[in-house]
Amino acid sequence: MKKLFNMKMNECSSVQDHVNEFNTITNQLNLVKIEFEDEVMALLILCSLPDSWNSFVMAVSNSFSNAVLVFDEVVGTILSEDMRRKSTGENSNATLTMEIKGRSRERRISKSRSKSQGRSK
Repeated sequence: MKKLFNMKMNECSSVQDHVNEFNTITNQLNLVKIEFEDEVMALLILCSLPDSWNSFVMAVSNSFSNAVLVFDEVVGTILSEDMRRKSTGENSNATLTMEIKGRSRERRISKSRSKSQGRSK
């Protein structure tokens, strides 16, 4: 049970592997008569996602604010988001690289503009 509560997906890990590991652990616990409500399992898997998924976790949590979370629906949503991120090439490392490149490009642009403005005076 400790393994389930301490479970945290690494940024570079496969979402499918993480979901499979989560299911394996919960199935093993079910065999020894330790069972969790569907909503608790949904919350546990959401909390086990890495920090780069925080906005996704908040969006899912807020979308179910008046309803009960259903584990299978949450897992389906997680897998869909993973596919979307893969198709757009989005991940935490890519986002960080894009931000860094964007900042350096902005600096180059602002420097070149100030030089051109100086020449026109």
